[in-house]
Amino acid sequence: MKKEVIRLPIFLDIFKEHPIPSFGLSSGTRRKSFFFIVPFFLFFLNLRPMTHSSKITSFLKNTLFRILRLAGILAVIYVSMVFYLALTERRNAFPRAIYHKEANEAIQNKVKLLSCTLEDGTVLNGFSLGNENDPTLLYYPEADEDAAQFLAQIDSLPGVSVVTFNYRGSAQNKGTPSEETFAQDAAQIAECAAQVNGQWPRALVGRGMGAIAAINQQSKNEQIILIDPILDIADAIHQKYGFLYPKFLIRTNFKAATDKLKSAQNNTTVVSDKKQFEARTYLEYSKLGNAKLILRNGENLQKLLFSALKGNLFQ
Repeated sequence: MKKEVIRLPIFLDIFKEHPIPSFGLSSGTRRKSFFFIVPFFLFFLNLRPMTHSSKITSFLKNTLFRILRLAGILAVIYVSMVFYLALTERRNAFPRAIYHKEANEAIQNKVKLLSCTLEDGTVLNGFSLGNENDPTLLYYPEADEDAAQFLAQIDSLPGVSVVTFNYRGSAQNKGTPSEETFAQDAAQIAECAAQVNGQWPRALVGRGMGAIAAINQQSKNEQIILIDPILDIADAIHQKYGFLYPKFLIRTNFKAATDKLKSAQNNTTVVSDKKQFEARTYLEYSKLGNAKLILRNGENLQKLLFSALKGNLFQ
């Protein structure tokens, strides 16, 4: 391979055009001084002959350095995001519902206000819609849903007393929701609902993660309706964030009990309501064996629930 070398004559040409000042020296002395000065000049500027192969090597080194630097920046960003999600996991798993003013105003002349006092003294606000002597349907809302929104949406269910409560920390309730409190609160909410007419609820309805509460409170062959259900909080968080938050890092272990899932299959109806949760709903439905699946497709939710309840609740 032919090497491309920066040759000394080039410098000679330069000095011919721009001669070295004499400083009182003879021409012979100046020429000798030139051959001593040039090597030191080249060394000082770190100039050395560049071959074609050394240029390629230099290019590859620079490219590798840039790739490693970019990879390092991305790694720092990724670790920072994972760390942030780990710090905010409880809020993602158990978000608080904001008080829904319009929904509460829409139902204020149709409902009876209820309260449920938990063992630790926390008071949950709730509602009763319909004739309290009718069979009770207990509704567990999504974690970030004001229970009043569900009642405003269905307006009424003939022949059914709908009872629902907001969770602690949600919709003007005091307290902080967590994995430890949620399961206990769900059980005590069911007991409070049973006190409305002295009978255990005949139907348990849960939306989103409220489906876990509905499944786990099933004890007396109640009919269960799950709307866009979540049956495992860890799965839901991982599906939401994907590779940004690997499942093995998720500490929340709140999910529907396996034995309850198995026993509830024959009395469960899964409702696919919102399009954005369709994939998740089908996935959770696949875990419920003999459960029925209903696609809402814009149908009135009141009529859909009444149709689903008709076969069991009124017999």
